[in-house]
Amino acid sequence: MEIYSLSFFLLVSVGLILYYTVFSRCQWICLLGLSLLFFTASGWKGLVFLLFTALTIWLGGLQLAKLDADSAARRKAPGITKDEKKAIKAQSVRRKKCLVAAVLTANFLVLGYFKYWSYFAELLSGAFSATAPSSLGLVMPLGISFYTFQAVGYLIDCYRGRHPAEKNYVRFLLFISFFPQLIQGPINRYGEMAPQLTARHIWNWERTKRALFLFLFGAMKKYAIANLTAPTIAAILDGNDPKLAGSMALLAILLYSLQQYADFSGGIDMVLGVAQLYGIEMMPNFRQPYFSTSLGDFWRRWHISLGAWMRDYLFYPFALTKPMQRFGKWATSHCGKHFGRVLPAAVANLLVFAVVGIWHGPQAHYLVWGLYNGLVIALADLLEPAFKKLNTALHIPTESRGWHVFRIVRTFIIVNIGWYFDRNEFVQGCIYLRSTFTDFNLSALAANAPGAFKAVSGPAWGLVIISTLLVFAHSVLKEQGRDPYAEVQRLPLALRWVLYYLVIFMVLLSFICVNETVGFLYANF
Repeated sequence: MEIYSLSFFLLVSVGLILYYTVFSRCQWICLLGLSLLFFTASGWKGLVFLLFTALTIWLGGLQLAKLDADSAARRKAPGITKDEKKAIKAQSVRRKKCLVAAVLTANFLVLGYFKYWSYFAELLSGAFSATAPSSLGLVMPLGISFYTFQAVGYLIDCYRGRHPAEKNYVRFLLFISFFPQLIQGPINRYGEMAPQLTARHIWNWERTKRALFLFLFGAMKKYAIANLTAPTIAAILDGNDPKLAGSMALLAILLYSLQQYADFSGGIDMVLGVAQLYGIEMMPNFRQPYFSTSLGDFWRRWHISLGAWMRDYLFYPFALTKPMQRFGKWATSHCGKHFGRVLPAAVANLLVFAVVGIWHGPQAHYLVWGLYNGLVIALADLLEPAFKKLNTALHIPTESRGWHVFRIVRTFIIVNIGWYFDRNEFVQGCIYLRSTFTDFNLSALAANAPGAFKAVSGPAWGLVIISTLLVFAHSVLKEQGRDPYAEVQRLPLALRWVLYYLVIFMVLLSFICVNETVGFLYANF
């Protein structure tokens, strides 16, 4: 069920009527019904795995609560010595760790099967000239990466005592199956989402207007920018031409940079808008990433929910392990305080971005892309004192607007180098990146670009340019701390509606300019 389809429109609109009328006193049941209906529309077989994840994680949370209660009761028993209390607590911690490890292993095995089994089975069959093992004819369940990570975060938070375990299985099922988040995230947190999902919401016209504004703006990003640039990018890069001119490769990567952002952030805007129609505020996933002043800053602004998940459940747990603490002490004694503080974080960053790369797919170029990002961030942290000394020696006014703009441009270049490996296979990415620096031929750009631009018909590039300018203006307002919706509301009524109709017209016209619709890029992850 595509988000632009009539069936999705009917699901949301009929659902809203039922949500605020018939189910006004038990709205969460309506949300669960809508979510399961949306999920099964993509294939009912996937429902088995959604229910499996919900059941195992939910039971795991209850068992953790039971172990905590049993441990507390035993330690409060009369006649228990201090050493016995410590032993009881240690035993409880061991049991909880074993339980969490078992539940997480089961769920990550399911996720790994769907994301990686076919790829590695094909590799093995090719290596041994054998027929690839059957994948049992199963299709990857909708949103499995997102709902698995969300459920895992809940269980780890239960283990850490950050919130009590949910006692109602059906309510927990709603938390991981809430239909707007299944398309491409965000990866929400239980403590923020659960109270909203079960609370009673009253229809509000102002909130509805904001939600529709956000949805429409996201649709413009997705359909008038991302979908219209995709054919040209494919025309340039998908031929795998080792002699592709560097200027053409750079053009494609710059367009891909625009497509990636418009596709992912546009889709997120749309699902956030749908959730807001039901009174639910989901976690934002983007914060003007192309205004970042460093690669680390970029990853705090891009796919925010995944970055926060990796930080809380992988980066800090790994960086704070005893081996990494010993490594930090060793680095302090041998290399100084700065390296002692930064080196463990650098290693943790490499691990995190390797996992982020693998999360995107099993192909080698995703791992290379992840390691590239991790390595650049690690080196930036390690060399920070040297950069500060260099700035001082060169008398660079680091607080000036010019320096700020320079850092934004520098970060944009660094990010786009990474996109070479995100978009292309590893070998092809290397070839295209090398040709960009060694074979930058403007005459080739003038000769070949017009043909590539013809991959889409009609006024497509006019739509792309106008929409991109609107997105840029929106981003500038957000970066300045201003509310774009409020700014639009201040416009004269006639001008405001001209803007609304312009965006709607561009979205509708975009469907005429391409021969086929392009799905959300991150729905594949």
